[in-house]
Order: sequence, then structure tokens, then C-alpha cells
Amino acid sequence: MVEVLLSALVRARSPSREEGPAVDVFEDWVAGRFPVTRRGNNRAVCRDSGIPGPRLLLLSHYDTVPATPQWTRDPHAPTREGDRLYGLGANDAKGCLAAMMCAFEAAHLARGSLWLVAAAEEEVGRNGVETILPALPAFSAAIVGEPTGMDVATAQNGLLLLDCVTPGRAGHAARPHLADNALYTMCRDILALEGLELDRVHPLAGRTTLAVPVASAGERHNVIPGEARFTVDLRTTAAYAHAELVAAIQGRVRSAVSVRSERFHPVETPPHAEILAAAEAAWPAARTFASPTLSDWAHLRSVPAIKWGPGLSEVSHTADEWVEVAMVAAAVD
Repeated sequence: MVEVLLSALVRARSPSREEGPAVDVFEDWVAGRFPVTRRGNNRAVCRDSGIPGPRLLLLSHYDTVPATPQWTRDPHAPTREGDRLYGLGANDAKGCLAAMMCAFEAAHLARGSLWLVAAAEEEVGRNGVETILPALPAFSAAIVGEPTGMDVATAQNGLLLLDCVTPGRAGHAARPHLADNALYTMCRDILALEGLELDRVHPLAGRTTLAVPVASAGERHNVIPGEARFTVDLRTTAAYAHAELVAAIQGRVRSAVSVRSERFHPVETPPHAEILAAAEAAWPAARTFASPTLSDWAHLRSVPAIKWGPGLSEVSHTADEWVEVAMVAAAVD
């Protein structure tokens, strides 16, 4: 059953903001059997035991990144080769979602309730799970379905994204002494950030990381640029508040620093949370780790949660994406 669902989800084209075909697969699976909450392309279903108890949330997403030109096969035609099922989103995160759908259906509820949310726009945008959570009850715990190789992420890094504008004075390239080359200043700023020591170490997540992935300056060979721009990407841990990091960067550069995004803060499961004991009992071989990649866990800061699921994180967003069917089936149990 899980492979049938997984294949149907992979076959359904669902890039972020265009998840309609995958929503249809989910609605066909529900087929009126469970109460459904709908917000945009997000769907939530519930099973209630009728006996008071904890509410467990299973959360994953059906949107995908676009297929890259490097694909050597049809990304929307699920193909089984050995134990691998190839297709866009098979690993991130339709394998997780298919496993959760099957687990939701098969679970025996002695008490409390079980919720399953299939989210849109996890990869990009603001119309994802955060738009449906206000319509749902408070949860006692959550499992965020992402490919972790069946290991258990008990912490997840945040994201702080900064835009930096470097001032200068434009001039003719033949008279550089009369100009102030913003490109040179930008390069000095970037090198200053390379040397910035963020030495507080989180016990599980390690150090906050800093990268400059985008930089630009100038348009013509004979004009010295009067302005330059670059982006700073920080993957944050609870060792630093975002405001501290902004202040540290502002103190190192001449560029004007502005915050583009800081809504994704780091999250961590309390060490004695029941969900950790449940995960250990369900999958004793799993190691615990801190995940450097973002997920919808960032929207569940007040809920004890883990990130867990079939598939491998390093396969996400790659050409000829795949997931092991046996691992997806094992995740259901």
C-alpha cells in the first residue's frame, strides 16, 4: 500500500505553490473517512479515540523544488529499480508523507488523538503549515517527516538571512583615484566576516555557521561601481540570539546590514520529552543528531518534536532523486 501511495504522490506534479495534483491524491486517499481541515493547499485529518489523552501530530509536505536540467529520467514518472524508487520528491518528502498516511490509517488509538497534516509550500513561501496551525488544537508532541535515514533529529538549526549594501563613489575606470570602489570595500567586508569567530558551541548542534553565497557589483568595465551588494546566510543555534549575530556582523563591516529573514529560529526537543522515549522504543537503532537543514519544525517551537523519516537528506534536491522503498515501509511500523 505504501508504495502505491508513494508512486501516486510522485506522479502528481507539485512544485511549491502548485500542489493541486498532490492535494487531489491526498483527498482521494481520505475519501470521506476522516474529518478534514482545509486551508489553501494544506490538509489536516484527525482520528480521535474518544478517550481523553495526548494529541500527536504527524507532519510532512508534498511540495517539491523544480526538477533541474540534470535529470536523466522523467522526474514525474515513478520508476522502481531494485529497492530504489526514483522520482521528484520521492525522498523529500513524499516517502515520509506516504509512510505517515499509512501509519495514520493503521494506528491503534488507546486514548487521545492522532493528527496528520500534509503541508504545502514547505520549500518556499508563507502559505504552508503556518496557515493551518491556527485552525488546529494544541499538540502534545509532533513528528516532522523529513528524510533523516531513520535517525532522530532532536534539534534543528535556524536561519538568519542578511542583505548587505556596500557604499562607494562611482567614477571612471581610467581615474580610479577619484572614485571609491564599492567592490573593493565589499571584498574587505566579506573577508572580515570570514574571520568572524562565532565560538559558542551548542552541545548538540555545534557552531553557528556563516556563508556569503551571493555577491554583486558593477555592470560596465569602464565604470567603477558606487555600490555593491552581498548576502549573508547564517545557520543558527540556540547558543546565539539572532540580534546578537546581527550586531556582531554590523561591527565588522562598512556595509549597511539589514535583516531579510529571521523567522526561522532554532528548535530543540526538551531532553525528557515523552516523544524522545517513544522514538527510542520504536526505533532503538536510531542515533540522535542536530539537523542543519530547515523544515516545518520551525513553526512548532512550543511543541516537543522530532524530525524523523525514511530517505537520506543528501539525496534531497538532487537530480534523479530516489528513496528506498523498504525504508519507507519500515517507517510505517
